[in-house]
Amino acid sequence: MAKQSAKESLSQYKNILADLKAKKYLPFYLLMGEEPYYIDQLHRYIAEHVLTPEERDFNQVILYGSDAKVTGQYIVETARRYPMMAPKWVVIVREAQLIKSIERELEIYLQHPPETTLLVVCHPGKTVDKRTTFFKLASTKGAVLDSVPLREEEVADWISRYASEMKIGMTPDASLMLADYLGPDLNKISMEMDKLLVALPTDCRQITPDLIEQNVGISKEHSPFALCKAISFKDMPKALRMVRYFGDNAKIYPLPVVLGALFSHFARLLKYHALCQGPSRPSRGELAQKLGMNPYFLNEIETAAQNFPLHKTAQIIWLLRAYDGRSKSNDRGEATDGDLLQELLFKILR
Repeated sequence: MAKQSAKESLSQYKNILADLKAKKYLPFYLLMGEEPYYIDQLHRYIAEHVLTPEERDFNQVILYGSDAKVTGQYIVETARRYPMMAPKWVVIVREAQLIKSIERELEIYLQHPPETTLLVVCHPGKTVDKRTTFFKLASTKGAVLDSVPLREEEVADWISRYASEMKIGMTPDASLMLADYLGPDLNKISMEMDKLLVALPTDCRQITPDLIEQNVGISKEHSPFALCKAISFKDMPKALRMVRYFGDNAKIYPLPVVLGALFSHFARLLKYHALCQGPSRPSRGELAQKLGMNPYFLNEIETAAQNFPLHKTAQIIWLLRAYDGRSKSNDRGEATDGDLLQELLFKILR
């Protein structure tokens, strides 16, 4: 079975949430996967909206897999109870990945699940084997979410979409700046985005780099994103100022993060070169889509392609791998992270 994409996870999440909001409840929900954000959002919505506050006291229970008494059999026995003066008996199991034999017990339960019970099993950190009878029953008798983490190149688009759903505009520079700083952790991203929404002036409905700099503590002049841009345009003085800043602030911008950003940038540039080889060059829209980037940034990648032809781009990717290995070995000698980064910069731009 092909591995699921983050886009498919988002689609599953939206479909399940839409049905819950329409009060189309299923007897069973399996929420699994490496990305906890969607799992947390769904089980919280169920806990807060399926029953009224008065009904929850006697008709809703949350169990934890870390509790020794919570076994597969205990969950099944709990789920077979009937509601008291409420439409549903809601059972939410968190940390289900810690419970041994849970799949075997739930496989029997799912053959005839009570219509009055809404059982939610949260299985974060890993996925259930999709070849098992349990997974097939979960898919047919209920709803399954397989929550897959975003790839680095998908983060900026996710941030822009989050802002759009909140009826807020966001400049491409701002979304990429935040993605560069926060990475693919969706819980962290949503927290920072919510802070920015609160900080927005009443007469402004757009998130900009200046707003992020003022409220998140990121410098728009000193970030891995800004370094990649300076390198693309072969602006040595600006790039050198930034790598010195990173060297002096290694806790904020550790070397692996900066190297990772540079590698992603030049890997995308390598893909750009590959797409533009031959007579059938894709349109700008097709290029942006295949590169997984906002068309707004195409001018930068085109300039970078002129400054770093295919053979040079391949050499830089080799350099990045070499310096990543050197930074993790004794070969670095007494060189600091800042020293290594400056040396790498000179080799890239020479």
